[in-house]
Amino acid sequence: MKIFLTNDDGFEAPGLIAIAKRLTALGKVTVIAPNQGRSSCSSSLSLRTYLHLWKKESYGENMEVLSCNGTTADCCKLALEYWLKDDRPDLIVSGINNGNNSGSDSVYSGTMAGAIEGDLLGIPSIALSAEPAGEGEYLERAASFAFEVIRKYFVEEKYKGCLNLNMPKDGMDLTWENLKVARLGIQRYDNAIREIKDPSGQPGYWISGRMLPDAAPDTDVFWYHRGYPTLTPITWNQTDGGNMERVKEIAVSK
Repeated sequence: MKIFLTNDDGFEAPGLIAIAKRLTALGKVTVIAPNQGRSSCSSSLSLRTYLHLWKKESYGENMEVLSCNGTTADCCKLALEYWLKDDRPDLIVSGINNGNNSGSDSVYSGTMAGAIEGDLLGIPSIALSAEPAGEGEYLERAASFAFEVIRKYFVEEKYKGCLNLNMPKDGMDLTWENLKVARLGIQRYDNAIREIKDPSGQPGYWISGRMLPDAAPDTDVFWYHRGYPTLTPITWNQTDGGNMERVKEIAVSK
């Protein structure tokens, strides 16, 4: 199996390295990841910008590591349309991200964007996120569980779609019994915009806020805030099929 691995935290991120070392058990791993953190870059591309690739020291055997001065989507384009064009991967893995990417947060996520690039090209893919994905025992558990999910879906069951896996630190154990397969929910925030002052006293603004746990009970956001790992099938297609006929009616109305 040939695996392409990327992220939005940078090629030196502990989460990326942890999952990369495990994925070599399934086949050859090629890493192309940003040269620095690009969190919340979504699917943005660096147009009219020179992009560079640098070969880096591998994290282990059966693995090639490169970094790029662009976004996650840039890394994917360079990998799938150039570096691996004649050696197309069988699977795309994005992460393990340092932070949660459930619900509507996935819209802004560079990690999710890496998996979506696979979906665009019909390559099975998965986005992995853990909160937080720092070094230590929790990261090892998260990487081990993520590996088991990857092996079950993409190796044993030959799943062809795109998945989004989120693994909370506090709460239930990361097990198959606790995994909740659920649709995306809306992630609300309290105090999302905070006004601050620069050293000269001029006002500025900081986007952050406190995540709120309220969400519809059948969504990934609901389960994540209650300590459960969640898994959601994702697609790039944002067509609102439920309103298609209504929009057609309006278009042809006199």
